[in-house]
Amino acid sequence: MAYLAVLAAGGLFFIFFRGYLSYLVFLFLLILPVLSFVWLLLSFRFAGVRAQASKAAVEKKEPFSFMIRAKSSRLFPIPCLRVTIEISNALGGETERELLSFPFFAGEAVMEQPCRSACCGKLSCTVRRARGLDFLRLFSLPVRVKESAAVFVLPSRTPAPAAVTENCLLPDFAELSLPTAPGNDPSDPFDVRSYRPGDPLSRIHWKLSAKQGEWIVREGGSSAERSIRFLVECGSQLLENDCIMETFSRLAFLLVEHGIPAQVFWPEDAELGSQGFDGEEEASEILEVLLSRSVPPAFPVLELFREEHWKKCAHLIYITPKCSPERLTGLLEAGNAERVTVLLCGTKQEQEISHDVVIPVRPDRLDDCLAEVEL
Repeated sequence: MAYLAVLAAGGLFFIFFRGYLSYLVFLFLLILPVLSFVWLLLSFRFAGVRAQASKAAVEKKEPFSFMIRAKSSRLFPIPCLRVTIEISNALGGETERELLSFPFFAGEAVMEQPCRSACCGKLSCTVRRARGLDFLRLFSLPVRVKESAAVFVLPSRTPAPAAVTENCLLPDFAELSLPTAPGNDPSDPFDVRSYRPGDPLSRIHWKLSAKQGEWIVREGGSSAERSIRFLVECGSQLLENDCIMETFSRLAFLLVEHGIPAQVFWPEDAELGSQGFDGEEEASEILEVLLSRSVPPAFPVLELFREEHWKKCAHLIYITPKCSPERLTGLLEAGNAERVTVLLCGTKQEQEISHDVVIPVRPDRLDDCLAEVEL
């Protein structure tokens, strides 16, 4: 608009004041956009934008900043650079969008975006758009975006005030075996039963069949592990996911403190991801993976867990924001563990299930709730 006003003034000057001066002024105003565009073409080829973080990981409410670095040619500085950034948390919540403007500069310019998060998660700063403008703000061209930045906002790693049973403290706890459970392994039979149509002849117990006068077959077994497993399922709300991560982190580091190994399962699209830990380093790696997961999962976690042929474990800890009575019944009937604990994280719901294995975990009294857990 400013250029159009100047051009109109130059046109009036050329009309009412005949002479070489008015002619040259009007001609200069006409070719000025061309010169401005040529300068933009020469400058934007050397321009670039990248995002960096001041820290790799922070605690909750700890200040940090994302730095947006813009690069420009020293010979042909870019007249103006406008950058649109988005800051989001992988665990949910609102996405913040900011528009930054870099005026005429040569070399490198840096702008800081201060941040502070009260919830844990992986905070990412992504440059969604970067465009260079000419002097007259008539033309714009896209500028290369090199990389984004991320900061992990970590939950508390203070061990939870939960009780640890004597069985978990036994030497070589993870290497002990539970009694054989029903399964498909004929080398480790679970029981004998009457013949059913479709049973293979190789499983018939011939001597016992001859004694009882009917076909008796060996039922396959499945060896079991004596271990603790976490099944972590996130929801769609940032606050409840923050509570889930706090719960898992504090229980995991309680096990680490006592030297008790465990295994963690979490949804990854249409399958389950899993990883074990027995020290701080492994537990921290798993925590970073969980903080980076997009929510909610594409498929129900319990269905994925039941489809996998995992060995039976000593204790399954299911951390979730919601669990219907039907899902709880299915989990208990599946027989995946000797003992099951469901930690229902988040604010109180209108219709909340009540069961001996279900422990509600409220963000405002986390210590009191975790004190009810027995590992």
